Amino acid sequence: MNAPDITSIAPSTGPSSGGTQVSIAGSGLSSVTKVLFGNTAALDLPSVSDSLILAVSPPSSTLGNTDITVQTPNGNAIWFDAFEYTINVTSIYPASGVVTGGQQVTIHGSGLTQVASVLFNDTPASTFSATSDTQIQVTTPPSSNPGTADISLLNSAGSTLYVEFGGYTYTAAPAAAPASPPSTSPSPAPATGSPAPSTPAPNKNTADPSSPSPAKDPPANTPAKDPAANPPATNPPNKPAAPGDTTGDGSQTPPPSGPAKPASPGGATNPPASSTPTPSGDYIPLGRVPVPDGKTGLGGSAGTGAGFGVGTLMAGGGGSAAPSNLPYYVDPALTTQIVQSLLTMAQTATSPDAIEAQNMLLRRMALEGDVVGSRIPPPRNISEIGGYINLLSTLKENTMREQTLAGILGVAGPAQPLGWITNTQPLSMVAIPNDRPPVAAQHSFPLTVLVRSDFVSAVQSALKTLHSYGATLPMVSPSVIMLPPGGTGSTIPNNLLFYLGRILNISPAAGLINPSGDPIALLAPSGTSINFALVSQVLNAATFQVPAADVNAVQCTPTTQTIIPLSQYQSVPIAPILSAAGYYSAQPFPVPANSTSLAWASLYNTTGLITGHTQLGDELSLLYRQDQIASSALAAMLSWTWNGSTFAP
Repeated sequence: MNAPDITSIAPSTGPSSGGTQVSIAGSGLSSVTKVLFGNTAALDLPSVSDSLILAVSPPSSTLGNTDITVQTPNGNAIWFDAFEYTINVTSIYPASGVVTGGQQVTIHGSGLTQVASVLFNDTPASTFSATSDTQIQVTTPPSSNPGTADISLLNSAGSTLYVEFGGYTYTAAPAAAPASPPSTSPSPAPATGSPAPSTPAPNKNTADPSSPSPAKDPPANTPAKDPAANPPATNPPNKPAAPGDTTGDGSQTPPPSGPAKPASPGGATNPPASSTPTPSGDYIPLGRVPVPDGKTGLGGSAGTGAGFGVGTLMAGGGGSAAPSNLPYYVDPALTTQIVQSLLTMAQTATSPDAIEAQNMLLRRMALEGDVVGSRIPPPRNISEIGGYINLLSTLKENTMREQTLAGILGVAGPAQPLGWITNTQPLSMVAIPNDRPPVAAQHSFPLTVLVRSDFVSAVQSALKTLHSYGATLPMVSPSVIMLPPGGTGSTIPNNLLFYLGRILNISPAAGLINPSGDPIALLAPSGTSINFALVSQVLNAATFQVPAADVNAVQCTPTTQTIIPLSQYQSVPIAPILSAAGYYSAQPFPVPANSTSLAWASLYNTTGLITGHTQLGDELSLLYRQDQIASSALAAMLSWTWNGSTFAP
């Protein structure tokens, strides 16, 4: 049995409340007994295979990096600072208020007892109260200008723990109500040379008996209206006057509470101010974007569809009902359920059908309106439109960009399906059958290994050549290769070629333990100064005969290295066969000092990488979707260029 080894951990961050499922890839993991996050055992530990285990992070009372330790009967493996406990903010409500400040805002999340102060941009909150580990209440400070503000959570030392960019929106203070006009309305000025109009009698239907209504009879020299052409509107019997009707016969005059407003198209009158108080908050619970004027998108012009745009930032479309000015309201429980369902699907989608369903929702949110409140508002001017088009270009969403331009210009767009995120990358990681010779370590060799699709045929050809000599090449790989997650505290991996599918790993359990019986060995001819080389032992007779020779072999324990002689040993050099497939060992060859040194087991393929020209972003786009790249720790490194040995700025 070999000691455990860790090759990757993802994700590398999670909330202090725990519950994050962490994938730990490596070797020798089938016998794991415990996984520690710092000194605390994982909540759950289902062992998937010898090369992959899943552990659920336990809660932590402190924030920051912690070590992950894998314990087995054959030894332990430690990855220092492998996982970072972070603050998790799930909602900010309400998400806006006037520039004068004074709005009480509640922040929900986890790990919030570590927070000592909150800043809105650079201004501390007027009041601060950390009521529990999951809730903070603050009062917004004043702002000099309307617009979005970043919300920063700081610890007692003044260090930033978390930033919600644009998490709060300052709106302009409401304008002061205009002064009421005088209660008496002046009569129209008489025409020159005409007698003054007679004073009308008081109207019985006026709201204010002291406020006179305009005269019903036109003044002299004023053309009389044709009653047939413009019949006067009259109120039905026993019904109150319409808003603004101070005559009782349906004619409209300015209401006494303020200046007259222009009539809407079609002659519709302005509705009276409702006496029902408007619910506070014009924002979608758990959302970030204000709904204009706090109104729904009910109704709209005649057409098909209900035209109900709950949570959207666009006027309601379709339907034949008149636009509604009802206050906006969304049931918080329902909204929370929708958000949680979408997040669960996005985090667990693995099959092509599930991912396509996820993309259908994303397309609808992007092109037809929000399912829940979006954090990205629609463009308000040509500059913002240009910014979004440039973003689509940067993300290489060319189809989406073409559709956007076609919509702006009002011309026929491309015939392709709606673009958003493509599921078809040029390349993929393909599982091929692994070599599993009948040796002591056979149980630790996975049934399949991942090889990049454009290298598969070359690797299979190399394996066929080895088999023709009676040799094998047991390999190991994780069941899936995921990009390292981005975010606060994310770390850049040392070897980027692994995430590009350009590394072939020989199983460490296949060599150096018992050179006389292992399928893989490090040998040098006896009595020579030739350097050690990686070879595959001939374990059975095959098509071609391999001559035997006396050699020196490297044997390792977890702490030591020993050179032992082997007599009449039959082996096949791996380097010339794998180089034909594009894979090479590091140079000079890394002879291990003990069994924990694994550089000897990695073969690298740099085929097609042009020094000073090939960029990391282009290589990543061959294997990963743009949303996966954008959310990874490599998102800021896309312009890094291959320098002959690695990607560098």
